[in-house]
Amino acid sequence: MTGQRSRPEFAWRELWPVMTTRGSVAAMFIIFLLTDLGASWLHMAALTGFGYAAGSAAAAGRTRQQDLLLVATSPPAIFLAAVTAGELITLHVDHVAASPGLVLADIFLTLSTAAPWLFGGLAGALLIATARGLPQCVRDLRAQLTGRVIAEKPPARPGSWAPDGVRRAPDGVRRAPDGVRRRMS
Repeated sequence: MTGQRSRPEFAWRELWPVMTTRGSVAAMFIIFLLTDLGASWLHMAALTGFGYAAGSAAAAGRTRQQDLLLVATSPPAIFLAAVTAGELITLHVDHVAASPGLVLADIFLTLSTAAPWLFGGLAGALLIATARGLPQCVRDLRAQLTGRVIAEKPPARPGSWAPDGVRRAPDGVRRAPDGVRRRMS
């Protein structure tokens, strides 16, 4: 008897499961929006940039491997949408008339103060995504664009185009590319 008790292992995967593309985009938007609102409330400009870096890194680290390409390239657009929403919310809460010039000036100032964080956050997210398999996602995309077959194809869903060029509808009717409806046999 050694007298030592084994400690239970802590599993991050159980605490925060792997996300889909929609989940990671939604998580990034929520993190970006909340940190922008918090930064305007606390008057801490660096909090917006830190939220961008943290949200991008978290999404790159917890997204499924096959979805990394979209998650690695979309944080700037999501951040712009979150900052725009945050500035509109802040103007509404402060009872200020939202003129286009004022909104654009606030967005520009927020983006300019967060610029170093945007660069560093995107670089960190790309580094994490590269370590998790981003180059394979790029190779798969290149193979799909050149027409080569990839080993894993997603199953056909109702309403999607089949390889024979006939669209299958959920009601059991086939639609040819010319728009003619045919009964499935």
